[in-house]
Amino acid sequence: MSVVSAPQRVASRNLQKHRNPNPLHQWLLQRFHHRVATLVSEALAALPGEGRSGQRQVTLLDAGCGEGFVTAFLAGQFPMLRVLGIEPRPEALAYAREQLPTAGWLAADIYHLPLADSSAPIVLCLEVLEHLERPWEALEELQRVCSGALVLSVPNQPYFALANLLRLKNLPTLGDDPEHASHWRGSTFLRLAQRQLQVDRAVTAFPWIVLRGRPLPRR
Repeated sequence: MSVVSAPQRVASRNLQKHRNPNPLHQWLLQRFHHRVATLVSEALAALPGEGRSGQRQVTLLDAGCGEGFVTAFLAGQFPMLRVLGIEPRPEALAYAREQLPTAGWLAADIYHLPLADSSAPIVLCLEVLEHLERPWEALEELQRVCSGALVLSVPNQPYFALANLLRLKNLPTLGDDPEHASHWRGSTFLRLAQRQLQVDRAVTAFPWIVLRGRPLPRR
C-alpha cells in the first residue's frame, strides 16, 4: 500500500522572516508590530462617535496580509476590530486562517479590491508596496475603500539593505531584496505619499518607515 504524504508548504520570505529565531530579528519585528499598533490606536481614537469608544466593531482591512502575523497581533490588541485580510496567495491565506479563524480572509488582487467605496474605516498595507510594479495605482485603490485612516509601511533604504548585509543576507544584490520592485528612502517615500494622502504621522521602526494618513478628497 502506498502512502501519499501531505504537500509541504512553500516557506515564503514573509513566513521565513517571522519564523526567524534570531533574538535581534524578533525584537525588530516586535518593535515594528508595536509601532503599527500605536498608529492603529490613534486611528481608532480619531473615528467619530462609538468607533473610538470601542462600543461597536470597526472594520480593519489588511491588504496584502501575507500569513496574517500582523493581522493576528492587532486583533489581539484591539478586540473591537472586525478584521478582513486580503492576499493573492492561497497558501498564505491558509496559514492566516489557522492563526486567526475568526477573521475574514479573501483571495484578491490589491489593484481590484472586492469592497465598496469608503467601506473600511482603517486600511493597512504593510510591506507590500515595494513589491508592486504600480504601487501608486494600488494606493489609489486603497484610498477608494478607506473611510478613515491608512497605515502604510515600506523598507527604509539604505538602512534595510545595510541590515541585510550585516546579517550576510542578499549579498549578490548588496542587501536589496530581489523581490522588491521599488526602493525608497524614508524621506522620499514620505514626500511621494503626501502627493496622494493627507499624512498625519510618520514613524521609524528600523529598518522600516510607517505612516498614518487619510485619503485626499476626490476630484
